[in-house]
Amino acid sequence: MHVLWAHDHTFYFNESGKFYSGGKLPYAVWERYLAVFDHITVACRGQRTQPDADMSGKTLSSGPQVEFLVLPSLSNPVNKLTKRGYVDQCLTEAIREADAVIARMPSEIGAEAIRIAQRLGKPYAVEVVACAWDGLWNYGSVQGKMYAPISMWRTRRMIKKAPYGIYVTERFLQQRYPLAANGFEGACSNVELPAVPESVLTSRLSRISEKNSGDKFRIGLIGSLNGKTKGIDTALRALARIAGNTPPFELHILGDGSKEKWQALAVKLGLGDRVTFCGVLPSGNAVFEWLDKLDLYIQPSFQEGLPRATIEAMSRGCPVIGSTAGGIPELIPGEWLHKPGHVKQLAAKLQHAIGNKEWLTEQAGRNFARAQHYTKTRLDQKRLAFWKAFQDYAARKAYAGNAGIEGRYSTKESKGAGA
Repeated sequence: MHVLWAHDHTFYFNESGKFYSGGKLPYAVWERYLAVFDHITVACRGQRTQPDADMSGKTLSSGPQVEFLVLPSLSNPVNKLTKRGYVDQCLTEAIREADAVIARMPSEIGAEAIRIAQRLGKPYAVEVVACAWDGLWNYGSVQGKMYAPISMWRTRRMIKKAPYGIYVTERFLQQRYPLAANGFEGACSNVELPAVPESVLTSRLSRISEKNSGDKFRIGLIGSLNGKTKGIDTALRALARIAGNTPPFELHILGDGSKEKWQALAVKLGLGDRVTFCGVLPSGNAVFEWLDKLDLYIQPSFQEGLPRATIEAMSRGCPVIGSTAGGIPELIPGEWLHKPGHVKQLAAKLQHAIGNKEWLTEQAGRNFARAQHYTKTRLDQKRLAFWKAFQDYAARKAYAGNAGIEGRYSTKESKGAGA
């Protein structure tokens, strides 16, 4: 069975024909689908790079049984007017050749794929990975805030009609974007962890117990430096608020994008020598090693689905403080959450955590145990069951459609013979 997968993710490619992702969609993600389907066409956005471009911070997404259909962005008003016809044409041709469609939502390309699948009578499923409202409202532009309620309404309406839907959260996105009462629903994080040995927790507990009060307390945050959705501004202002009242600390930020404006803010707040921008690292062991050097992980986001970085930090026994955005409350106890953008709340929780060995030890054990719910073995079983159910549905629908065509031809032939 051939399936078309659609989303606004931007892949990087060069004349070699290989496609790379900024870490979120390596080939291993496609293998999840290929356990059920035979072939995948990835409808996406793309950016051509020079042959000698540095891809060290990106992961290879190309591989057997996967092809890419690069489309123009539909995320701005001009392209919506000038490019939508071309996108519709390309997607229509590709979906005609496919047996089913998977639309990752929210996304403009995903929404177009759903509309075309409905028009062509193709079976489709939605993957709900984030909130349309949160993503646009907190993006930082007036245009985003104006479009947020429209996008949320459109996304909610589309998901409501979907026959199959799988969510990355256990409750949050299901409540905002429910399927119809007769829809087939699944819940499975798109974050999967390798099996983590108990020695990771043992090392974490040793780090906590052996930390001297004079040693710098190392805080980490993972998120793109582009835009404000990851709450970097909130983190810097909260840390500046407590800088003179805690043991010495430093903030390490891992993520892509330009660091200049954040460096300038850190200097302005008196944190210039306490903040380090670490650039990007390949997903997997390099990120885990970076997390192992932290004493506390923070996720002060304005918008999330179920954040990969938070789960990865928990799997390394990291104590975590986060915001109430998206599915974060499904991971972290309520007393260690703060309202997005609330500097004073975050500052108070940071002041409690820094150097507090009893609290750090308690959270390390609790988070390590919670993260075991997101191991690859456990999630693979849930995901496989959902996609097999969708495959069966798509096969039944295709059989019914073919039977209907054969029936119509048989009727015409009978009428012809009788004449």
